[in-house]
Amino acid sequence: MSRPRWRKLRGDLRAAWGRVLAMQLAIVVALAGVGTVLAARAVLEREIDASYRAVHPADATIDIAGDVDDALLAAVRARPEVADADRRQMVRARIKQRPEDPWQMLVLFVADDFNALRLNTFRPDRGAWPPPRGSILLERTAPAVMGLGSHTGKQGHGALPAHALAGGPSMIVQTPNGKPTVVTIAGTVHDAGQAPNWQEHRGTSYATRETLAALGEPPILHELLIQFRQADSIEHVEASAKQLAKWLGDRGVDVHEIRVPGLRKHPHQGLMNAVQTVMLVFTLLLFVLSSIVVATILSTILARQTRDIGVMKALGASTGQLAGLYATFVLGLGVIATVIAIPLAYAAANGMVRVIAQMMNITLADASIPRWVFATIALLGLLVPLALASVPILRATRMTVRRSLAHSGAGSDFARSSLSRLPIAVRNALRRPARLALTMTLLVVGGSFVIAASNFERSLSTISSKLGSARHYDLEIRLQTPIARGRLADLANIEGVRAYELWAASDAALGDIVHTYPDGGHGSFTLTAPPSNGSSLVTFPLRAGRWLVPEDTDAVVLGGHGGADVGDRITLAVEGKRSTWTVVGLVEEVGGGSAFVTARGYAKATKIDGVTLLRFETVSHTADERATVLARIEATLVERAIPVRYAMPALLLRTIIDDHILLVARAVIAMAMIIALVGLLGLGAAMAINVAERTREIGILKTIGASNGRLLRILLGEAVVVGAASAFVAMAVSFPLHSSSRAGWARPACFLAHPSRSRGSPCSDGRCSRSSAAPSRASFLRVAPHGSP
Repeated sequence: MSRPRWRKLRGDLRAAWGRVLAMQLAIVVALAGVGTVLAARAVLEREIDASYRAVHPADATIDIAGDVDDALLAAVRARPEVADADRRQMVRARIKQRPEDPWQMLVLFVADDFNALRLNTFRPDRGAWPPPRGSILLERTAPAVMGLGSHTGKQGHGALPAHALAGGPSMIVQTPNGKPTVVTIAGTVHDAGQAPNWQEHRGTSYATRETLAALGEPPILHELLIQFRQADSIEHVEASAKQLAKWLGDRGVDVHEIRVPGLRKHPHQGLMNAVQTVMLVFTLLLFVLSSIVVATILSTILARQTRDIGVMKALGASTGQLAGLYATFVLGLGVIATVIAIPLAYAAANGMVRVIAQMMNITLADASIPRWVFATIALLGLLVPLALASVPILRATRMTVRRSLAHSGAGSDFARSSLSRLPIAVRNALRRPARLALTMTLLVVGGSFVIAASNFERSLSTISSKLGSARHYDLEIRLQTPIARGRLADLANIEGVRAYELWAASDAALGDIVHTYPDGGHGSFTLTAPPSNGSSLVTFPLRAGRWLVPEDTDAVVLGGHGGADVGDRITLAVEGKRSTWTVVGLVEEVGGGSAFVTARGYAKATKIDGVTLLRFETVSHTADERATVLARIEATLVERAIPVRYAMPALLLRTIIDDHILLVARAVIAMAMIIALVGLLGLGAAMAINVAERTREIGILKTIGASNGRLLRILLGEAVVVGAASAFVAMAVSFPLHSSSRAGWARPACFLAHPSRSRGSPCSDGRCSRSSAAPSRASFLRVAPHGSP
């Protein structure tokens, strides 16, 4: 009986080669997708972590008032809890190519000896090393942002082309206390500890003390970089940093600030974890759905073979033999799919890893894929399709000989008798309730994920658009030092300025420690005082409590940080000066993290009297017009010898946020569309089964006069009924998914736009925190550059 049984299977497969090919392709594509994402995730998690740790990231940075001299550095290195220490200086500068060009933001890191870097290290890429006096080195992703290179081509990261280095390109750099100075771009470096410059929309550069002095700044390094022994938790680092700061204070060192980033985590580690998690979940779901489609197509084949199975059983074939026959067939599909999918996944994963490594600006030390990934692909390819296909196989092979030979495909008696008054399309759809449930499950899952993904993308777009609804200004200028209001009283007379407001703002810490990275732009926090008469250019929605009143002196309204509730007492620190406040309100602030206080309260807490933040509403309608107005404003400030820390169009902040969330949004939508396509394939397979089962019925209908068009309308009507019912259910199911997108699904956006992995972050360790330093979900777009409120 063995040989005829297998010969019949081969004949059946040749007769249904199209369906067999569809089954094979479904398994191969889905399995290759899972393997690609799984392999890329395994490599990237290892390599991003290794690349970041290779720069020897500082666990904490202690900002002191004076220079970190050799004696102080040696004393810190001798401390028992300190594994290593170094000194550095970060200067927020501006850069442009030509005098008529607009300024761009630049982060300038200053080091003592480029050949003896110990913490937060970077390595030469192209050009001079170390940079000569009067020159700077750019991070290799910066030239494209500066307009000196591109993200494509041989350099890949936007690095300076060789011919540009040979000629020593020049740029104009201005530091807060200096004048515009022409510097030479001596080369590029690779700093794997920095977020890619293209995503932050600013440049990162490196220079020596001599160059810093040439730019007009004091040649001092007042940042003490520390790496602690046994730094196994962020709490341990914070405690050790506070203890070291106290020890410095006891030695007469004025400590201004303690900064603790995520514990040896790349600034955008959370971004890639979010993207890869989304893709892995979707590809696994895609694989399961594809396996269901395979089982459905197999049901089509078995439906045509029901009487044949009855004949074979009548001739002596057992249920086990027949089930083993078709199980071997499915297992063969899995083996072939695994053999094809593994090399496809290997090639695709290598490509994905290299693209993301370039995007993340990391170096791949080991791009090999772990063996367990291939073992997982093989197990999925062999077991999952077989497990799902066992349902139709057992249903067909367990059927009795009499029932198999009498099989007509008419469906259940319940569908014929109890629902006979329903339209024929509905009756046909309900003939096989189990098959209908399976088909609708495929369509509902695909449709609900498409709807939820669309809502997710729209929610992210709405988040960035909230910047425009809450911030009604076009330009923002942060001054380096407080300026008396009288010196800024007539800025409204500048051509193109419709209105402007004078604010006070200082970098602050919520508690004792600032959870920010060395660039100062991830996780920054600002103490802000709006104009005394209120603001018409900023209107943040009030979430709880009340707004400030002029009489307040110790009241604070938190924007972006919801770890504290109305009525709580919190501590803020500015330049080492601590002050205690009562939270009277919470506002929804997208694009920043701020504590709002009155001008009286600000002066009392900081001992600073003056304006440090200017916001302008212009009559401009285009970016070029706004750039022209900004140039006029800056020219006026230069005439009055007022140093500018940065100047930024309001649209730039929205662009930064959009660039952070774009990757996840596109990945979610693309995977949802693929899942929806699989659902449609499932509907097609189910309809094919229905037609196969009704061959005799269709013949009878044609005999009594039914036309081909009439039969086509009946079958299409059934598909429309199933599709419409599935769409209705998908819309109902998508509501909780949409709600999830505002909470759990919004967590990837949190990683993207608020990549700091510090304790108290809403994404920290995948859970929300209620610590005093914990920002709320409303603050997950806290990406304001350098502490912009």
